[in-house]
Amino acid sequence: MLAALSSGGPASQRELGERLRKDPADMVRLLDAASARGLVRRDADPADRRRRRVVLTRAGEAELEAAMTAAREVERELLAGLEESERRTLHELLSRLPR
Repeated sequence: MLAALSSGGPASQRELGERLRKDPADMVRLLDAASARGLVRRDADPADRRRRRVVLTRAGEAELEAAMTAAREVERELLAGLEESERRTLHELLSRLPR
């Protein structure tokens, strides 16, 4: 969710749920938990004050960066036995899988 907000920018709860292919009830729980931790906030949408937009906070950006750093380290360790060309092939093949 944090990566989706970082790459796609602020979004309505519905739009974010569609982007992540999450059930609306699951999105509410995810957003409530992330909001309670200060990782996201729900702001009024400037285009429609009745709607709320989910916005990534600085704490959310820091959390995302820490998670990405940890993921890169795990990936480096996991794929240590592969040549660089094999890693590229693996990434390319994995990117073809349906989401």
